Amino acid sequence: MIFHTAHLTCRADVVEAFKTRLARHARTSVEREPGGCLRFDVHQEATNPALFLLLEEYADERALEAHRASAHYKAFREDTKDWVIDRKWWFWSPANEEEPNRNPTGGDPQ
Repeated sequence: MIFHTAHLTCRADVVEAFKTRLARHARTSVEREPGGCLRFDVHQEATNPALFLLLEEYADERALEAHRASAHYKAFREDTKDWVIDRKWWFWSPANEEEPNRNPTGGDPQ
């Protein structure tokens, strides 16, 4: 299991367009990558509407690679290349010795 988070900051003048495009990308990722992209949640920072938190979960490294090679991922990056002004990301490992039980379908992806 790969757990990935990212902070994306967009230009202030494109917040609504970016939010709409990002939501579509998240939904498409889960719909078109069943069993690979298990979760893709998007959150907007309460005091800085240009800052977004992405929570992504992938079945394995192969699923993450497939996501990044997909046409919809490349289209998202192209569509938003002039909108994103800062991008930070992290990959996480379980802090406990055993990964907690998880819903194998990733739950309700929104």
